[in-house]
Amino acid sequence: MNSFDHTRFNQWLLAGRRVPLPRHLTLEITSFCNLRCRMCPKTNHAVNTAESQVMSREVFDRVVPFLRHIESLDLSGIWGEAFLHPDLYVDMLKKIKEQGSDVYTISNGTLITDDLARKLVENDLNKLTISLDAATPETYALIRPPGRFEDVLNGLKSIASWKRQLRRAQPLVQLAFVGMKSNIEEFPRVVELAHELGVEEVCLQAMGEYPGLENESVAAHHKALGRRFYEEGLQRGKELGVRVLLQPTDQFEEDRKERNDMEDRRGYRKHCNDLWNRALISATGEVLPCCASPVSMGNLRDASFEEIWHGPAYTKLRRQFVGGEIPEMCRQCTGKGWVEESLRQDLRFYGGLIAPRLKRRLKRRLKQYGVLRWAKRRWDRALAD
Repeated sequence: MNSFDHTRFNQWLLAGRRVPLPRHLTLEITSFCNLRCRMCPKTNHAVNTAESQVMSREVFDRVVPFLRHIESLDLSGIWGEAFLHPDLYVDMLKKIKEQGSDVYTISNGTLITDDLARKLVENDLNKLTISLDAATPETYALIRPPGRFEDVLNGLKSIASWKRQLRRAQPLVQLAFVGMKSNIEEFPRVVELAHELGVEEVCLQAMGEYPGLENESVAAHHKALGRRFYEEGLQRGKELGVRVLLQPTDQFEEDRKERNDMEDRRGYRKHCNDLWNRALISATGEVLPCCASPVSMGNLRDASFEEIWHGPAYTKLRRQFVGGEIPEMCRQCTGKGWVEESLRQDLRFYGGLIAPRLKRRLKRRLKQYGVLRWAKRRWDRALAD
């Protein structure tokens, strides 16, 4: 099959009403934040959603009907802090869990009281990522003003305590660490701190730079330094039983910039399936393709999610993407690399879209009827035939 053939096939299959609903969803419960972190897009006035908003019940109620199709949901502030509104958050968490979706949340952790920690554990939050970025109060104060390092640690201790008391394994807790020249030396100590606090994972994340914050990203400018402290943290994690992750996994490879900023892109396309697998709903009801996109596909106040997902804006964007006309916002994205176009890549892409949905459908069936009851019905049917 030549390039022209599979490009046309891609557009037929991936840019029409055959596109299934996304597996993953992000809800911007609020765009308010209690911190002004030095490396945050909100602090640097570079966010893509309306600032200082809280998701209304009206917007959330428009989301609920299709939650049964969603495999996992990020209930975070995106550019805000979800736990600024703990009652609203817990109410949303309960309703989402009733629909069977996994829920995870990213937070700065400064507002987790003992009572909130108990509710997070009781209501089966699946995963909680706490953005820490430091192992000492002094470094934390420089990076995440006006937050207090002790408040984050106390919140993490409360979660670990309630997991023990209620005999729950969830939420899985992860510490996120944005790699900067000014904090990278503390990464191994954060891994040790995670062990002390009962935290299961630590993730070293690449930092995006903004005017006034140049030459800080270890992934962009100090790869050897970043690699050194990452490997030291990785070793400590193996010794202590803490899982240490790298996001993106190739951030310290010397040629990564070239793979993400190619001048001649003929025969290549972005290695991204967000237009088929996930969507973001802002606090104001705007449906966005991803956290980096400034372009709204529609608003839930005006149409249902299904109508927007299969509507003209999404269809046009998908046609551009699979047809090689990569939109500017996608070309500039450093979170996804470029891959060579080929039938093999297409098949891997289709498999990545279809296989997880089939697996989830099977898991739901087994959970609903039980393995033995399902097997017995199949056996009875076979005998009848």
